[in-house]
Amino acid sequence: MVSGQVRRTVRIRDGRTSTETLCDGSPDGGAEEFAVLDRVGRLRLPDDYLRRYGLRHRVRLTAEDDHIGVWPDA
Repeated sequence: MVSGQVRRTVRIRDGRTSTETLCDGSPDGGAEEFAVLDRVGRLRLPDDYLRRYGLRHRVRLTAEDDHIGVWPDA
């Protein structure tokens, strides 16, 4: 109930901030979830992404023009 009253919700996993959800304040309750980078650049991907894309142990990164690609180590 509390998360429905605030514009920002922070999810903590293993003692670290893992995701942050920002509500846009619209009547339909629109929100966007963001992954959080820590001080040294670590990023925790949501579990459903890990399962969906078969990401385990290590991943391959590619530098694209406007984003970073994350690929399973096949």
